[in-house]
Amino acid sequence: MDFIQYLQNWTKADINQGKWMIGIAILIILPICILFIQTSNSLQKGMLIPLCLLLLMNISYGSYLLISKSKHAEQTSKSFQLKPKETTENEVAKIKADDKSYTMTKYAWAGLLILSVICFFIFNKDYFRGLSLGFAIMFMGMLVIDVFLHHSLKLYLLNVIK
Repeated sequence: MDFIQYLQNWTKADINQGKWMIGIAILIILPICILFIQTSNSLQKGMLIPLCLLLLMNISYGSYLLISKSKHAEQTSKSFQLKPKETTENEVAKIKADDKSYTMTKYAWAGLLILSVICFFIFNKDYFRGLSLGFAIMFMGMLVIDVFLHHSLKLYLLNVIK
C-alpha cells in the first residue's frame, strides 16, 4: 500500500469512530440522562451532570471527527501529489505530536478516573457519590475514546514510517 491508502484507512477509522461516538451518545447516553432527570434519587441526580457532559463531548468530538478528518485527508492527498517527500515528513511530525498528546491524555483520564473512584468511597452524601460515580463513567468513556483513536493513529504511524 502507498501513503494515500494508509491515509484513507486511518481517515475511515476515525470517521467510523466519530459515527459510533454520536450513535452511542444518542442511543444510550441521552435516554439515560432523560431517565435520570425524571428520578428523585439523589445518587442518580448527581450522575446527571457528568453524563450530560459525556453526551456533549461524544456528540461534539464525534462531529469534529466526521468533519475534519475527511478535509484533512483531502488536503493531504492533494499536497502529496505536489510534494510527496515534504508532505510525508510533515504528516509524520504531526502524527508523532498527536501520539504524544494521546499518551498524555490517556494518563490524565486514567488518573481522574482513579480520583473519582476514590472520591466515591470518601463521600457520604448520595448526591456527591453520584457525582463522583458519574465523573468516573465520564472519564472511563473518554479513556476508551482516546485508546481507540490512539490505536488507529499508531497503525497509521507504523505504516507511514516504513
